[in-house]
Amino acid sequence: MRLKSLELQGFKTFPDRTTLSFDSGVTAVVGPNGSGKSNISDAIRWVLGEQSARTLRCTRMEGLIFNGTPHRKAQGFAEVTLTIDNSDRGLNFDSDEVAITRRYYRSGESEYQLNKASVRLRDIMELFLDTGLGRDGYSMIGQGKIDSIVAARSEDRREIFEEAAGIARFRYRKEESENRLARAEDNLLRLHDIVSELEERVGPLKEQSEKAQKFLALSEEKRTLEIGLWLDTLERSGRILREHEDKLLVARSQYEDAEKAIEAIDAEIDQVFRESTVCTAKADELRQKGSSLEEAAARKDGEISVLENDILHANENMARLEREMQEAAESGRGTDAEIAEKRAQIEQKNQQAGQVQEEEGACVAALDELRRGMDEVSGRIADLSRAIADRTTESTEARVAAGTASSSVEELRLRRESAEASSREKQERRAALEAEREDYARMLTETRERIDALKNAVRGRELRLESRRKKVEEARKQSEALHLDTQERERRARLLEDLERNMEGFSQSVKTVMRETKRGALGGIHGPVSRLLEVPPRYAVAIETALGAAMQNIVVSTERDAKLAIGLLKQRDAGRATFLPISTIRGSLLREPGLEDCAGFVGIAGTLCRCKPEYEGILHSLLGRIAIAEDLDSAVAIAKRYSYRFRVVTLDGQVVNAGGSLTGGSLARNSGLISRKAEIERFRAEAAELAAQTEQAQAQWKALQEEASREEAELTAGRAELATAQEDAVRFETAEKSAAASLEALARDEEALRREDEESARRLEELERARQEAEDRAAQAAEQIAALQEQLNAIRASRDEATGRSDELTARLQEYRLRLLEMRKDVSALEAVIEELERRRAGHEDRVESLRQERQSVEDSLAGIRERMDEARVEAERLRAEARQAAASVENVNRKRMELEQQTTELRIREREKSAERETIGHEVARLEERRGNLQKEYDEITARLWEEYELTRREAEKSYRKPEDPQQSRRRLNEIKTGIKNLGAVNVAAIEEYKEVSERYAFLTSQMADVEQSRDSLRRLIAELTKQMKDLFLERFTEISRHFTEVFRELFGGGTAELSLSDPEDVLGCGIDIAVQPPGKIVNNLESLSGGEKALVAIALYFAIMKVNPPPFCVLDEIEAALDDVNVTRFAAYLRRMNRRTQFIAITHRRGTMEEADILYGVTMQDEGVSKLLKMSAAEIEQHLLAQKNA
Repeated sequence: MRLKSLELQGFKTFPDRTTLSFDSGVTAVVGPNGSGKSNISDAIRWVLGEQSARTLRCTRMEGLIFNGTPHRKAQGFAEVTLTIDNSDRGLNFDSDEVAITRRYYRSGESEYQLNKASVRLRDIMELFLDTGLGRDGYSMIGQGKIDSIVAARSEDRREIFEEAAGIARFRYRKEESENRLARAEDNLLRLHDIVSELEERVGPLKEQSEKAQKFLALSEEKRTLEIGLWLDTLERSGRILREHEDKLLVARSQYEDAEKAIEAIDAEIDQVFRESTVCTAKADELRQKGSSLEEAAARKDGEISVLENDILHANENMARLEREMQEAAESGRGTDAEIAEKRAQIEQKNQQAGQVQEEEGACVAALDELRRGMDEVSGRIADLSRAIADRTTESTEARVAAGTASSSVEELRLRRESAEASSREKQERRAALEAEREDYARMLTETRERIDALKNAVRGRELRLESRRKKVEEARKQSEALHLDTQERERRARLLEDLERNMEGFSQSVKTVMRETKRGALGGIHGPVSRLLEVPPRYAVAIETALGAAMQNIVVSTERDAKLAIGLLKQRDAGRATFLPISTIRGSLLREPGLEDCAGFVGIAGTLCRCKPEYEGILHSLLGRIAIAEDLDSAVAIAKRYSYRFRVVTLDGQVVNAGGSLTGGSLARNSGLISRKAEIERFRAEAAELAAQTEQAQAQWKALQEEASREEAELTAGRAELATAQEDAVRFETAEKSAAASLEALARDEEALRREDEESARRLEELERARQEAEDRAAQAAEQIAALQEQLNAIRASRDEATGRSDELTARLQEYRLRLLEMRKDVSALEAVIEELERRRAGHEDRVESLRQERQSVEDSLAGIRERMDEARVEAERLRAEARQAAASVENVNRKRMELEQQTTELRIREREKSAERETIGHEVARLEERRGNLQKEYDEITARLWEEYELTRREAEKSYRKPEDPQQSRRRLNEIKTGIKNLGAVNVAAIEEYKEVSERYAFLTSQMADVEQSRDSLRRLIAELTKQMKDLFLERFTEISRHFTEVFRELFGGGTAELSLSDPEDVLGCGIDIAVQPPGKIVNNLESLSGGEKALVAIALYFAIMKVNPPPFCVLDEIEAALDDVNVTRFAAYLRRMNRRTQFIAITHRRGTMEEADILYGVTMQDEGVSKLLKMSAAEIEQHLLAQKNA
């Protein structure tokens, strides 16, 4: 077996995974101080199981983990693996290679592995027993061990010698056997105590068992009768419950019918409200329609007025046209007469001319030139006359157009004035409508705000009403619950008082004694123990358990009183009782040192109760030597500490008996004899408090009911107010819409009037312009006529002059020629006049025709106007008829709305009546539900008692038990059974099983005691054998070590003598080991007189001697030669070389002599701060290095 390698990771200054390989021979680890050399030996010591942080040169185990540097982060764990070649099976492990790994995390967790399988530290330590390895072996030698083995006391040197002697395994077995022997003797002592206690308990338990069996028989009969009676009660209660369910179903049906009726009434009210709203809207719509019709009729009246005005203007135009036509006709007739006259004159002149024609011929030649001139003048005169006629016509037409335009202008002005008046009326109407709409809008807004406020108020009242109703329900439930709780507390108090009065739970003998005492037949009777003690509620269970049956012991004044009572019981065959005479009984309190300091200790039972001073002896006698603990664990610990010499009872009634037996389990449901009085007072106090709370709850319930009623009334009023506000809102909204529609119609009418006014203004402007143009044309024509007339006069004057010249020229002619010329001149003048007259006549005919056509047009227009006026009158009458019809409809709708409102009032009355009916039915339902709840509670209580007391459901009970045929007879029998059970007194039902268990346990423990005694004897023999083997082996190995120590000492010191001796040869396995040395040339009486180097050399000699007897597979030497001089270092190194045939040496050193003997050299450096590095060199490399140094 040899060491193969050491692997470090995260250990101290080795953060990286670092592996050291070891061969046979000597391996030296060198390096400067602080480089981390000794961390390698610490790693080996740690992986072999070292637990001391100080030994590993740390303050705590976390210091083994690499803690980081400024350039390297800290590691989370430290791990070291030691690999050993086990091919020779030097270790008791079936593997050629054994790898021991230890890992430690910063969290404090640690783990061990053996060939990567998790193991315990104990497994590692057992593996290296007697090999010299391990944390306590001699395979790890440091300066501390070198110093300690010399300076230590002789007794402290034994450990390393025992390891070398190979008796560590035997000592381990011996210590284990001794521990087992101690446990066996403890068990045997405990078994003796338990068996003794069981012997005391078997007899009483047998008596209690027989009594308990009788009790069980009566209890079973009681169970059968009680369950049967309960089933009968359940059947009757179920029948009554079903009847109440039927009544409740009918009441609920009536309640639901009332609810449905109220819902139907509400629906009808809603329907009537909707119809009323529709009527209101319809009335407003009809009002709006009537207003619209009246306005339309008014507009038609306006149109008729306009048309009448048009007819008036047309009639005026007709009259004017008639006058103009008459004037034109008269002017035409005058012209015809004049033309006829002129024609007659021309004919006459022509006849005269024909007469003088002949005379003219003579003058023609002379007068040709003059005639041509006269013809030109006549042509010009004719042209001027025609021009004057044309201008006259134009002037006449212009005057007519001006007159027509003036008439149209006046008509348009009248129409505009009418339109302006209508516009002003509409503006006033619009202002009124706008004000009306604003009023309706304001009222609508206010109403809607009021509706929102009312809705919020209604919702708030609904929520408050719901909250009040919930509070009422909660108050009712709380009141009922408190009432039931009060009744329950009073019932329990009465039950306990009855039990106390009837002395339930006491034996018949106790009852007899107390009854006779009341009658005066007995004297000196103070009462049962349970009635004489005052026990705080916290300790009641513990005191009752501690007293047990002694609670019914009767305290008397003297022994004579006790004898009289016993004689009475015997005479009446009333059973047995225990009497405690005050005069003779004395007790003492338990006094154990340190008892009060025990964890969980409460006190001595006798000190936790109070009684009259005269009863203190009784109290201390019964409870003075019983301790009270908080719980079972504390009780067991206290009893064990004081070797089970007294009883310990816990607060919840568990018992650790003297001797070590334990009694415990669940407690009875009923109250104990001691705590009964306190229970009665507690129940009475609770009942009084609950009664007061019930009264408060009922008062609160009534107050909440009144609040709920007020809230409901306020809610009803709020809903009615909300409905009225909603009706007003609908009415105001309809009125606002009607006003808005009227405003829109007025806006359209005003727009039409505006457009008509604009058109009239434009037409008026055109007519004014046309009149002005006509007047301008007439003035211009008059001016032109005057100018032409002047020209005509001028031409006529010139013609007169030509005639004068002609006369002057023809003066020389004969008279006849002058006459002919005058005649022709007259004819020409007459023809010109005729022509002028004919032109004038033609112009008059055209004017007459034009006037006739204009008159016809006016007549046609007048007929159309009259037709339109008749249609407008018919339409206006129709609109007024429709408006009157709409007004009549409004009245009808209002009457219907009033009827609907009356119907709503009647429905609300019906709703209130139904609500009152529903409330009455609701109270009835609540009463029935309360009664049903009480019945159901009674039913459930029986069912619960059936389960609590017998763990049966009703179905299971009906399958297993029958209802009694005669319930009265069964109740009488049940009372007899209960009386019989009471007469039995306190019964320990568990005594049957306990007796069986105790008897079986007694037999078992008796046999167990024999087995333990046999095991104890076997262990004693084994310890004796191990002691003998250890003694023989230790003496044999110690002799060898002493001999080798003498030899090695002489070799290392170069002479002298040394020996080892036992300080007490009679106590080979317990005595110390003394060392005596005599270096050459020195006399040493005490090891302390040696120098440091000599002490180190003595220790090295001792370790080498041990290694010769039991060489370890490997040995780590951590600077053990540091105190030697160079000569002794050389001797040490040479001897180390001689020892390495059977042991690998890993030497951590600074000394050159040790390095020279090494086969492998590991150099440890610290190139980076806090991080160690390794450098491996073989022996050849070392020699080359040394030669190089020598040559240098």
